Amino acid sequence: MTEFADLTLATTAHNNEQMSAAMLRSFEVNLGVVAEVVIVDDGSRTVYGAPPLRSPVRVIRNAQAQGFCRASDLALREVRTKYALLVDADILFEPGDFAGGYAAFREGRWVWINFRQTNFQGVEQAGYEQPMMPPWVFAAGNQGLKLWEKFQDVPQPSPGGRIIEVDAAHSSCTLVDMEAFHAVEGFDRWYWQCQSDIDLSLRLRQAGGRVGVDLGYGVKHEGAGGKSGGAARVLDLYRSRVHLYEHFYPVSRFYLRPLLFVRHLLELGWFAMVALFKNEPRLEMRIEMLKGVLKGYR
Repeated sequence: MTEFADLTLATTAHNNEQMSAAMLRSFEVNLGVVAEVVIVDDGSRTVYGAPPLRSPVRVIRNAQAQGFCRASDLALREVRTKYALLVDADILFEPGDFAGGYAAFREGRWVWINFRQTNFQGVEQAGYEQPMMPPWVFAAGNQGLKLWEKFQDVPQPSPGGRIIEVDAAHSSCTLVDMEAFHAVEGFDRWYWQCQSDIDLSLRLRQAGGRVGVDLGYGVKHEGAGGKSGGAARVLDLYRSRVHLYEHFYPVSRFYLRPLLFVRHLLELGWFAMVALFKNEPRLEMRIEMLKGVLKGYR
C-alpha cells in the first residue's frame, strides 16, 4: 500500500454520495492512501456520510449549494499539505503508475496537471486545451471547431518525459501545487461550474507556473468531455466561456457576441422550420441561447 504523505485528496459532493464513495474507494484499492481526504458536501439533500477509508477523512458541509467552483475552492483552501489532488465525484481510479506521475509533477515543478482520461465506454477524452480554442472558433460552433482541430498538432511529451505542457487543463482529476494555488488566490468564485478550471489554468500560467497533462496514468470519467448536465450546463458553458474570452482576449469584446447572435439566430430559424413538421426539442434551447447573447446566458 503506497502512502502519499504530502498529498491531500480534495473533492466535492452534491446528491451523489454513492458515486463519491466509489471514487474514494477506487483510489485506496488501486493506488494507496493520502495524508487526508477533504470532502465538501455542497448542500446535498441528505447529509453526506463518508465511506470507511484508511485515510483520515474530514467533511465540510455547505448548508446551501454554492456550485462546483466555490465548493472546489473551499475544498482546496482546507488542504494542509503541500500538494492536493482535486477529484470529481464521477472519477474512477484504475491500477497504474499514478505514483510515477506524482513524482514527475513534483520533480518538474508543475503547478497544475490533469491525467489522461476515458469515458466509461472506453473512448479517449482530452482533459485539456492545447492550444486554447480561439474566440472566433467558439463562435463558429461544433463544425468550425472540428475543422480547426484538423490543423492542430497533437501535443507530445519531451523525450523521456510523460507530461505534456498545455495552455489549460481540466480539474476533473488534477494535481495542484498549493503554494501556486494560493499565490493566484485560487478559483475565481464568479464562476458556477464551467470554465473555472480553464480560468485558473490561464492565471497559473500568467504567474509563471507550468500546466500539463500526464499521459502515463489514466482514469475513467463519467462526465468526460463535458457531456453531462443538460440545458443548464450548456447555458453555464456559454455564459462562462464568453466571460473568460472577454477577460483574457479583450479584443473579442468587439466581435464575439455579434457572431454568436448571428449563429444562434440562424440555428433558431433552422429548428423553427424543422418544428413545422415534427417535434423539435432543441428549439426552446436556441431561443434561450439567442436571448443569452444579450443577457449573459443566465
